[in-house]
Amino acid sequence: MLQQTRVQTVIEYYNRWMKKWPTIRHLSEASLEEVNEMWAGLGYYRRARFLSEGAKMIVAEGGGFPGTVSALRKVPGIGNYTAGAIASIAFKEVVPVVDGNVIRVLSRQKAISANPKDSLTVKKFWALAAQLVDPCRPGDFNQSLMELGAVICTPLNPDCKSCPVSAQCRALSMSKHDNSVLVTDFPTKVVKTKQRHDISSACVVEILETKDESEEKQPNSVFLLVKRPDEGLLAGLWEFPSIILKEEANLTTRRKATDSFLKKSFNLDPKKNCSIVLREDVGEFVHVFSHIRLKIHVELLILRLKGGTNDWFEKQDKGTITWKCVESNALSSMGLTSGVRKVM
Repeated sequence: MLQQTRVQTVIEYYNRWMKKWPTIRHLSEASLEEVNEMWAGLGYYRRARFLSEGAKMIVAEGGGFPGTVSALRKVPGIGNYTAGAIASIAFKEVVPVVDGNVIRVLSRQKAISANPKDSLTVKKFWALAAQLVDPCRPGDFNQSLMELGAVICTPLNPDCKSCPVSAQCRALSMSKHDNSVLVTDFPTKVVKTKQRHDISSACVVEILETKDESEEKQPNSVFLLVKRPDEGLLAGLWEFPSIILKEEANLTTRRKATDSFLKKSFNLDPKKNCSIVLREDVGEFVHVFSHIRLKIHVELLILRLKGGTNDWFEKQDKGTITWKCVESNALSSMGLTSGVRKVM
């Protein structure tokens, strides 16, 4: 949970998670949908899937939690950093941990100006960190090194006067002898990858369940949800029917694209098997991922099926898209992503 998420945000999620699944065996018995519901709002949902897969794998292999870096690396979602952290902190294995904070501390200590994102440079940082690990207290050492980078050897305003290892810092020494050199010159700044700008059109499709248009009572309704592919962005999560647009488009063009998608994927055709009760252009908003700036146009489409929902369900060709219809009360309690909740 702490990968890509702040501690303050994680605490509440962690407590709820542990109350629901106190052991790995409990977690292994949960469905991915249940896991995603508990995770909703933390982002980077692949982490939740890896937790689920990792728990199932560990239980399937006997339930013993791996205690070495080599064994931990075989668990889905556990990379070098997490493996090193678990092995050193929980099992006292004398192995290093390298994250952004550690790279910053080491690059300043040794005045390493190489690109910190380069794979070869990263390997050198791991080798250097391995030489420094305290053989008696590897977990404490790794935590202290990360904490040093987090609170003292910070990116922009390092508190060098409070640093317990400032006497060994080559970057600080260089800055004292050469005014053109700053401690913050290390590590080398890397230009961030430019965000991709995408545009999508999301259609909240509400289907009225009653068949008799003369009924005075408020009809029940269900909402159409589509499951995203198992690979890629927000893999396996539920959303309202959405399409990616190649470029910005007006309302008429967006509706034509949406109608084509609904007809092809769900056999929803106002000219044949349903009537439009309400169609409203709700508005738009921007949802930001780490590497994508997604502009979402939102539309509400309320339909009444001419043959009723049961008749429509029976005639559906499931095809390659996984979908379902849910009632509004179930919709509000589902583990939907923050982007989908904004649409809702």
